Amino acid sequence: MNEVLSFGMVGGGSGSLIGEVHRKAASFDRKAKLVAGCFSRNYDNTLSTGKKLGLNPGQLYKNFREMAEKEGGKEDKIDFVIIVTPNNSHFEIARAFLEKGINVVCDKPLTLKVEEAEKLTNLARKRDLLCCVTYTYSGYPMVKHAREIISRGEIGKIRMVMGEYLQEWLAMSVEKEGRNKQASWRTDPRYSGNSNCVADIGSHIENIISYISGLEIETLCANLSCFLRSASSDFISRKG
Repeated sequence: MNEVLSFGMVGGGSGSLIGEVHRKAASFDRKAKLVAGCFSRNYDNTLSTGKKLGLNPGQLYKNFREMAEKEGGKEDKIDFVIIVTPNNSHFEIARAFLEKGINVVCDKPLTLKVEEAEKLTNLARKRDLLCCVTYTYSGYPMVKHAREIISRGEIGKIRMVMGEYLQEWLAMSVEKEGRNKQASWRTDPRYSGNSNCVADIGSHIENIISYISGLEIETLCANLSCFLRSASSDFISRKG
């Protein structure tokens, strides 16, 4: 019960959003300690981030492959790695660490394709390792409280579940301004995947509904719409 796990992180360098969230969450119960990282493709960013976090410079790596190779070869290798990079890189990074015998904690979505996710699942099982996807909202006290109320039957039988996840930060085409790195890759299917926001905020809706209610979605009917402001200030709507 007193064991403290060691972990590394790929992504989450200075200027990122979710990396700091994961670091704080991992430290809440003081059962895990960050000791290694490849926080950015820019090695200077990795070094500066590592310095701010008080990490040993010898465990700051230029790329994830070097990190997986060197950490995986140690007798006291890290217990797990947290992956907080753009969606399209998840598969290769997760595979590299699993192949070196290191457990993987990956931000959602796990991969861009089902086939890739299945390969990681099979690899983890073959190596007897853990490979999980994080959903941050299940850690909120109010969410856990709602789950307990429902599990005790206090609201009776569930007949309908309605959920919304509203965000407005991409209501305008801020990715075209070239100043928002996150907006640039999240709006590009090459990096975010064809499912785009469905795998991003949509996956949170699926998870939170299942987690709170104890129910699982059997079928899904969805209407995807994209609203963009063109150069002429008109709105373009595309449905599929």
